[in-house]
Amino acid sequence: MTKTVTGTYESADQIKNARDDLIVTGIPQEQIFVDEDNLQIKVMIADATEPEIEEILKRHNASSTTVTTR
Repeated sequence: MTKTVTGTYESADQIKNARDDLIVTGIPQEQIFVDEDNLQIKVMIADATEPEIEEILKRHNASSTTVTTR
């Protein structure tokens, strides 16, 4: 099952830092989507990595995080 973890931020710098952290952690760039208009970053993941992704997004001060399942 695939999940999408979405983090909402207050600035583009926070998104850039979170994206860089996700890539360094080993998340493929193809699974990371940045929505600049809504100041969101979305990460497509498998179930097992959900807690790690949420922790990274929160580390960069996401104002909110949501998880949706497909």
